[in-house]
Amino acid sequence: MEKIKVLLVDDTPSVRRFIRLGIEKSFPNIEIDEAANGIAAKAKLENHHYSLVLCDWEMPGMNGEELLKWLKQHPTLRSTPFIMVTAKSEKDDVMKAIQEGVTGYIVKPFTIDSLVQKMTTVVDRFDRRQYERVNATGPVSIEFGGNRIDGKLIDVSQGGLLAIFDSKYKFPKILESVTTHIEPEDKNSITDIDAFVLRLQAADAFQESEFIKLAVKFIDLNDSKQSAIHGYIKSLKNGG
Repeated sequence: MEKIKVLLVDDTPSVRRFIRLGIEKSFPNIEIDEAANGIAAKAKLENHHYSLVLCDWEMPGMNGEELLKWLKQHPTLRSTPFIMVTAKSEKDDVMKAIQEGVTGYIVKPFTIDSLVQKMTTVVDRFDRRQYERVNATGPVSIEFGGNRIDGKLIDVSQGGLLAIFDSKYKFPKILESVTTHIEPEDKNSITDIDAFVLRLQAADAFQESEFIKLAVKFIDLNDSKQSAIHGYIKSLKNGG
């Protein structure tokens, strides 16, 4: 399983420890590097590849805004996802960060659950850049904790899938481990795919939405499952 490499930038050791311990428990495949300010973070970014930067705003030497500006102007690093973790909550501050190109923004104090949810949206976008996704139809089922939910595929990639389910079901939690079964029409089923939940969202903008979209990321695929998913994607691209 590919590591999610995160650079955690904050000048307060206790905050870094709080974030590190929380997200290490939430993500099974995370690797965390730390920096105490923007200057140290800049040096690490120039020498290592990171999937995501979690950065405080107010720090001595080089603050988060200055690091963000530098990153977004860098010829090879500017696409690196960047979440600002800060006590600044005024609308002008948020807009300023957005204009500078921040990927996400979370205000202190926060819970680890809220940070994890913010991170999963970024990881999902990262995966969508890495894997080509194709539209799909047909049944899919998700099993977790003795429960099973049945739905319809929306799209699929070598890295995961997006599907839609009736909201009447009990749903797994974000980052919960699940087992996925893809059942293409007129094709062999691809069963027992280990995955974890990346995202849950209402299928429309109404409070009482009848359907829920669920995105999962595949993990620990063996050669036969990789080959089966590749073949299924190829058939979809060729018109079924």
